[in-house]
Amino acid sequence: MNTPGKSSKFVFILALSIILSACAQLLMKAGMIELAARPNDAEWLTGDVLLHSGIWVVSGLTCYAGSMIAWLLVLSRWPLSLAYPMLSLSYVLVYIGAVLWPFIGESISLTRSCGILLVMAGVVLINLKPSGN
Repeated sequence: MNTPGKSSKFVFILALSIILSACAQLLMKAGMIELAARPNDAEWLTGDVLLHSGIWVVSGLTCYAGSMIAWLLVLSRWPLSLAYPMLSLSYVLVYIGAVLWPFIGESISLTRSCGILLVMAGVVLINLKPSGN
């Protein structure tokens, strides 16, 4: 099995998997915001609402499919104990995207920001090379 860092191609594919996964979450949230904005359940069934929110959701699912394909490629070359923790970087991207995308418009908070910093620190620690190697 190749070790991480030997192939920049697989680093790119891992990054692609993480980014697509985060995009999937944001797009599906946008679709659900669109549906939830309707005042009653009967309005959800109109073609216009389903089409508009459905485009967001289907786009999100498509991103998930692409993410899964990229992830399988990563698994073919990286140790799972190193690759899997990297997926937590999608939490960071989702938080940033949810705050910066006006349509979603979530608020930034000190507690969440500190949590995101801890996630990032954890990824760094997991990927540090052991001393003596």
